[in-house]
Amino acid sequence: RRGVECAVRGLDTAVQGGKARLCPAGEAKAVFIVATFGNGEPTDSAVEFYKWVQGPSAEAPGLRYAVFGCGNSEYEHYNNFAKTVDARLAEIGGSRLEEVPLGLGDASKDSDSAFDEWMNTLLGVHAPAQQQVAPAGKTELAQRLAGSSAWRIAWGPDAHRKLDTLPARPQLVRRKTRISQLQESSEFVKVVNVRELSQKPEAGSVVDVVLDLSGTAIEYSTGDTIGVFPTNNSECVELFGALLNKPLDTPFAMLPMDDSITQDLPFACPTTLREVLAQVVDIMGKPSKRVVTELAAFCGDPEEQRALELLASLEGKEQWEEQASMMRLSLLELFREYRSLSAIPLENFLEMVPQVRLKPRYYTSSSCPLVVGRNRVSLTVKVLRDRIVSLGAGRSTLGGVSSTHLAAALAGDPIRAFVQPSMFRLPPAPETPLVMVAAGTGLAPFRGFLQERRLLREGGAPLGEAILFFGCTRPDTDFICEDDLKAHLRDGELTEIVTAFSRVDPGRKVYVQHRVAKQADAVHRVLIKGEGHLYICGSTAMGRAVKTAVVDALAKQMPRGEAAAYVAGMEQSGRFVAEL
Repeated sequence: RRGVECAVRGLDTAVQGGKARLCPAGEAKAVFIVATFGNGEPTDSAVEFYKWVQGPSAEAPGLRYAVFGCGNSEYEHYNNFAKTVDARLAEIGGSRLEEVPLGLGDASKDSDSAFDEWMNTLLGVHAPAQQQVAPAGKTELAQRLAGSSAWRIAWGPDAHRKLDTLPARPQLVRRKTRISQLQESSEFVKVVNVRELSQKPEAGSVVDVVLDLSGTAIEYSTGDTIGVFPTNNSECVELFGALLNKPLDTPFAMLPMDDSITQDLPFACPTTLREVLAQVVDIMGKPSKRVVTELAAFCGDPEEQRALELLASLEGKEQWEEQASMMRLSLLELFREYRSLSAIPLENFLEMVPQVRLKPRYYTSSSCPLVVGRNRVSLTVKVLRDRIVSLGAGRSTLGGVSSTHLAAALAGDPIRAFVQPSMFRLPPAPETPLVMVAAGTGLAPFRGFLQERRLLREGGAPLGEAILFFGCTRPDTDFICEDDLKAHLRDGELTEIVTAFSRVDPGRKVYVQHRVAKQADAVHRVLIKGEGHLYICGSTAMGRAVKTAVVDALAKQMPRGEAAAYVAGMEQSGRFVAEL
C-alpha cells in the first residue's frame, strides 16, 4: 500500500518445531501486528508464537522490531498481547526500532488513524528512500484499484453450471477468516416466539427470543454463548440495490478471471445480490478507512473522489470522528452521499466482501437445556434504538441490525446461529455459594443458572447460598423477569436479591457496584468463608467497577493488597468469571 517492499507472514508460520523464524536472512526488520483476544490472550493463530516467546528457550539476538497492537480500551486487559510481545522481545535480545514506540490501536475509538500515524513514523524513519522510489499509482494496491478484478460475474439461472465446469484450483495454505469458520459451523434454526420483558418498552425494549434447534447438530449447555448472524433491514437492502443499479433477484456466480486465481470465493455461489446484501455485507456498519480509500478510487466524480480520500486520511480525522459519533459512516450512507460510487463495477465491490462482512452478534443463553429441552434455547435481547437511517420519501429505519431483526421475527422465521462454549458454569458442587452480579440484559446467564438450580433442588440436592445483585434504571420500567426472580427467591434457588435502580433518585445514581461495596459482610461471607464463586455479566465498564467494589468489600476485613491478590487468585482458579 505504501510502496515499500516487504514479506508478509502470519504468526502461525513464525514458530515451527519449537523454533522461531522471525527474520530470515536478508530481512533487516520485523514488524509485528497483533491482536488481543478475550482476557488478554493471543488470537488462535498466535498461540504457538505466544508459547515460544514466553518460554525459557526463546532467543532473538540482534532482532530489530516494532509492534502494533489491535485492542479495545473498554476491556480490562487492553492490548495485553502486544505489550507482552514488545516487552518480551527486548528481554530475549531484540531491540525496538529507533523512534518507533509501541503502537496501540483502540477499536473503541479511531484505530485506523492510530495505525496510520504509527506506520507513518515507522516508514518515515526506517524506509524513506523506498517510499520515494515507488511513484503514486505503481503500488500493488493502486494497480488493483485501477479497475481490474480477480473475478467476473456470470448472470442467469444456469450460473451454477459455469461453476461446475471450472478446473480444480489449488488449496489455500492460509487460514480462513474467523467469520468464515463461524459461518460454516452455523445452521438455520427457527424462531418459536418473541416476548417483551420490559414493563415500558417505549422507554427501552428487551425481548425474550426462543429458538427451536430441532433438526440441527447444535447443542449447548447452561451459560454458553449463542452467535447469531443477523439479516439487514429489507428496505435498506432494496435501497442499496438501487444505488448499485443492479438486479437484486437475478441469480449469479462469481468466477475467477483465470486459473491462476487461488482466492476463496468471497461467499457461496450461485446466489443473488439480494441475498448477499441481506446476509453477507455489513451495509449498516462502519467500514474501515482502507475500504473507504478503495471505494474512492471508483468514484465517477473527481470531487467526490477527493472528498472520500480526505475523509479516510489523517487530515480528515476530525471529520471521520464527527460522522462516526453521529453514526453516519455506513456503506449505505456513503453510497447515498457520494452518488458517483454507483460507478463501481459489481465484481470490484463484491471483491471487498471479506473486508465488510456482516459479523455475528453474541448473546449469552438464558435457559437451561435440561429444563426447557435440548431443542430450545432462550436469548435475552436489548433492542437497540441508537440510530436513524433515512430511506427517502419520508421513510426511515432505526436501531441495531441484529436486535431489531430478532425483535420483529415471527414464529417459524429462520435465524442462522451457532454455539460458542463459555466459561460461565455453575460450580460442580451445588452447595457452593454464589455471588451473581448483573445489569440489564446481563441477567441472561443467571436466568439459566436459576433454572438449573431449581432442577437440582427438586432432585434433592442441597443448594449453597446465592446472592443476586441486579441493576436497571427503574423498578417500573426495565426490571426484567421480576416475577421469575421473586419465584426463585421464594422457592430457594435464590437467597437474596439486591437491586440497584440508577434513575429513581435524580440526585444520586445507584449502580450495582455501590450495592456490592455496601454488602461487604455478605461478599466476604460467600467468597472468603464459603470459598464461593463470583459471576459478573454486563458492560465492560460495569465489570471493572464491580471487580473494584469486590476488592473494596474484602479490604474491609483484610489489607487491600491481600484482597486484590485473593480476587486475582479467584480469576486464575476459575472461581471468578466475567462475561462482558
